[in-house]
Amino acid sequence: MHVRQATTSDLEQIVDLQVDRNGPECEPMIRALVASPENGIGCFTVAVDGARVVSSLCLMREAFVLEGVRIPVGRPEFVATHRDFEHQGLVRDQMDLVHGWSADRGDLVQVITGIPYFYRRFGYEYAIPMPRVRIVNPGVTVGTPDGWSVRHAALDDVDAIVATSSRALADVPLVAVRSPEWWRWWVSNDTGGGWYLAVRDGRVRGCAFVGDGPPGIDNHALCVAAIAAHEEDAVWALVADAFARAGGKPVAVEERTGLARVAAGISSRHSRQYAVYVRVADPVALLDHLRPVLTARLRRSHHASSSGTLLLSTYASSLTIHYANGEISAIERGGPHKDPVGSGGIGVPPDLVATLLFGRYGATELAERHPDVRLGRRVDLAEILFPRVEADLVMSL
Repeated sequence: MHVRQATTSDLEQIVDLQVDRNGPECEPMIRALVASPENGIGCFTVAVDGARVVSSLCLMREAFVLEGVRIPVGRPEFVATHRDFEHQGLVRDQMDLVHGWSADRGDLVQVITGIPYFYRRFGYEYAIPMPRVRIVNPGVTVGTPDGWSVRHAALDDVDAIVATSSRALADVPLVAVRSPEWWRWWVSNDTGGGWYLAVRDGRVRGCAFVGDGPPGIDNHALCVAAIAAHEEDAVWALVADAFARAGGKPVAVEERTGLARVAAGISSRHSRQYAVYVRVADPVALLDHLRPVLTARLRRSHHASSSGTLLLSTYASSLTIHYANGEISAIERGGPHKDPVGSGGIGVPPDLVATLLFGRYGATELAERHPDVRLGRRVDLAEILFPRVEADLVMSL
């Protein structure tokens, strides 16, 4: 068995394998990915048995913005192995390969969505939550507000969708940056769902992606996802349209900033057990990149005029954050440190570092959830530097 970068001659076998293991909706996605200038066939890996492709995955280029700072991200996806070749370490070998590619091109983070637990074996953790979901069950009456209509989006509507979505995400601290090509692909690709627009007086006032799912929801439902709207009536129009087309299935409505409880009176909260896997191979490099974010947080706090250091131990290794007069001046790499609290620092195990840095819970709640997260006397500073962060990544896979 041999693992290598894919070539053009592998494409049809990759598509056939993906369709067989992950579903027919993969084909247009993969062909669009290969055709895109920023990715291409070279973003795929293959494991081959002779000339036969028996396993494959890819590494896509992405970027996040956290409180104004852009973070280069690598996203492995389209992981598939032929049934006869499972449990032979082929995915691990390919993940090692794309992690190296990602590091070489300067990515500071890798993210993936997919199988529960599986990717934790490769250094990932559930660090960024997916949107919460409300379930509207059959039998509820949902009407379209007067003066509103809903129509299927066309490629010419991409600019309106991007503008409406950007407005919805304007005040969200952690978002994903999407290229115009990505938006055009998602709007034009109807496999597994489609984009719909809420229109009033001939103008687009809201949009949503409507399809099966969403991931992490047990009951089979039609999902209204990635909702963005200028006003609440646009949301009601989109939900009513989805409900009318659901064919008796429940409708799952993803909550978004500013629109979180529009459907609260006709729905129930679903305890969604799903999140984005994140891998941070080098916390020092990521924190050094995020010094402007940490500085801004420090300057907004009562520590704005203070100076000192904060030891952050991951037990097998450590780092020290240096700050002076409200500015993070340096992130220093260190060795193992088994008793950080005793040395006036904090301790976070390595498999929770991404969760801390991307603010899924905030430092204090993370410590309440995990006994080996120790904040000691530095709990105040830890919560200032690592608060809970609202995220909205608009994931299309």
